[in-house]
Amino acid sequence: MIKVLSFPMMTERQHPLIQPLLEWSDEALIHGFQDERDRGCYFIALYCRYAPLVYSVLQHHGKSPVQVDYLFAKMWHTLFFSLDLVEFTPTGIRVGDEEAASLRNWIVNRTATLIQEDLPGIEYITYTLKDAPPPLWCYLEASLAYLPALTRLVLVTTQTFHWSLERVRAYLEVQGETVSLAELQQHLEQGLDMLGDRLPSDVREIYLTPSSSVPAQESDALFPDTTEQLETNSTPPEPASHSDSSIDTLLEEWELILSS
Repeated sequence: MIKVLSFPMMTERQHPLIQPLLEWSDEALIHGFQDERDRGCYFIALYCRYAPLVYSVLQHHGKSPVQVDYLFAKMWHTLFFSLDLVEFTPTGIRVGDEEAASLRNWIVNRTATLIQEDLPGIEYITYTLKDAPPPLWCYLEASLAYLPALTRLVLVTTQTFHWSLERVRAYLEVQGETVSLAELQQHLEQGLDMLGDRLPSDVREIYLTPSSSVPAQESDALFPDTTEQLETNSTPPEPASHSDSSIDTLLEEWELILSS
């Protein structure tokens, strides 16, 4: 039986900020990404160019559309945090210890490596491709690094794992941190504003501003779900010891969950 392939809708391709970049070479887009960190259009253009290739490879190996979307998002997350290492050479490209004849070949090799990893069960995957395009997800995560530690913790627990502020407060108290509900609400509201402000302006324009070419994401979905969710009745991670119960340590635990 012939497997019918489908590809994600990439409305980004129609945006006037992206269309001219589709004519650029891979090398020019990579250098733009590396040299102009306050612009997201170069990564988005690379996504538009290679997303169909990555998705088609994954569809041949994924057991379900849900797992394919999970791997697809995880692949672009991996690429996003690897592109700084890409160097163009006379024979192709070098990325750390890896070498390939072209960027295309390297992306295919990375995709093949990802396929070999164990997949989470479908019941643990809450990622929805249409609600959280991979480039937006990547830049949101990168922007989180600039937020204060407690603010990041509140955003991660409430927006990704859908905890109530009461549950966040109770969890912090168990770890030896006393924070009022009013303070947590303030961190949540300010954090969402700060997160949006930290996004590159072109990423905001492409994904969060209504236009005729790219539908804006809903404001209440600004922070997308993680691709891998905890069980509904799971308990928070236990602290290593009482002396390690600082906000930074707690945040590291949650970010480890996010990156797993």
